[in-house]
Amino acid sequence: MFIQLPSLARFIFLRYPLLPFDSIAPDPGAVRSGEFAQHLARSRYSIRLLRYWWAGQAIAAEARRQRRPLVVVDLGCERGWLKHFTPTGSVSRWIGLDWKPNREASDLLRYDQVLQANFDETLPVEAGSADAVVSLHVFEHLPRPGATMAEVARILKPGGIFLGGAPTMPDWLARLRVGYFRRQQRQGLIAPGGHITVLSPDCWKSLAANTGLEVEHATGSHLMRMTGSRCENWKWWIRCNQVWGALFPSLGSECCLQARRAQTKQNFAPLSGQDRHWRPAWLALGGAMACMLLVMSVALGFTLHDSRRQRLADWIAAHQDGDEFFIVPSRYKLWTKKLGQEVSHAADLSQMLALAERSPHAHVLVRLDEAVSILQQQPERWCIDSRNEWFGRDYLLLRQMNGMQGGTPLAEYLAMEK
Repeated sequence: MFIQLPSLARFIFLRYPLLPFDSIAPDPGAVRSGEFAQHLARSRYSIRLLRYWWAGQAIAAEARRQRRPLVVVDLGCERGWLKHFTPTGSVSRWIGLDWKPNREASDLLRYDQVLQANFDETLPVEAGSADAVVSLHVFEHLPRPGATMAEVARILKPGGIFLGGAPTMPDWLARLRVGYFRRQQRQGLIAPGGHITVLSPDCWKSLAANTGLEVEHATGSHLMRMTGSRCENWKWWIRCNQVWGALFPSLGSECCLQARRAQTKQNFAPLSGQDRHWRPAWLALGGAMACMLLVMSVALGFTLHDSRRQRLADWIAAHQDGDEFFIVPSRYKLWTKKLGQEVSHAADLSQMLALAERSPHAHVLVRLDEAVSILQQQPERWCIDSRNEWFGRDYLLLRQMNGMQGGTPLAEYLAMEK
């Protein structure tokens, strides 16, 4: 039995220089919405922006290969973020296509041409006019990706490249998911422009092969985003994600394709010294990096657990007064076991209310939906001492009024929430 090793071409991202993104993007303040600048301010290597980084580096590599700047069609240009990440001098002409063109791409980033286009129809670009067509997170929205890929092949010059990226999953699961999307679409449950297609690596390769494009690589970009975390300031976090993507392209968040239209008589210069890379070394270290990523994930899990426990402990400590104690759901037992005798745990809401009957001055920690149930059972009895938000959900610290002053009545708070 033989184990097939992944192609070295999958590790192409590892040869591209990974500089801090704020040094790659020359003018993040040019984006009117400010969202671009916010990403760069939070993260030196934002995983969400990796799609623009690798496409810009691929364009630059192709420009060096052909020894001239390229004509690039940005299929789904949106605000033109790709231009920020493409090294200066790599492109001679930018053509942006979008179903709803944004003025930022033309006015602020100075695309040479920005056109409105329905990607399900003939694209308004001359045949054989583009050296590169880039489509990042567009194909998952298209009802007929095969027809769109045929248009991509039409507008590419012989020898031109297509760079595509989209969310991914294993092929068998992708087919099930597409079937589900199609049923939802027929029932009118998916709005125009929603996700209706899933691009597995095999799907990308089939789309390219069916339109006469030769696949040069289909690789994964990353395993997990963790947007806004400190990991995004760590270069090796990105590299470990890229090793995982190269080893397991369908088991990550995004699959990236580079394909080339068949050449006629066109000579390309050999790769320059800038294009040399360490892919063989990375392949040898790939298994170790995958193991390291697993260890990091486990360590991160413990770190998050400690962080959540400390946040809960700090919140409770802020409301500790004298001999008061707190009633906390049993699901948070691991987070509160070190807090001592002042915390009691309840298996469910009924047990929580029973403990509260015996301890009228106790604080009770509940989710917002549990607070609604408490109000239905015991109206006009509870007030809110504090509110906090964890993981996108509201949590409340309640106490019984018992003639005590202060605190917002629960009924009043829930009425304001509605």
